[in-house]
Amino acid sequence: MNPAQLSIALLAVLFLTISVCWIAITLKEGRKALDDCQKQ
Repeated sequence: MNPAQLSIALLAVLFLTISVCWIAITLKEGRKALDDCQKQ
């Protein structure tokens, strides 16, 4: 694997990690908002 392919692969892994974290945080916030709406 040449350096260009390696850097693209690392960038893809970084992007995937950030995306998964963002989705998890969004879902957690959504569940919290639903719980708050149901309590009111």
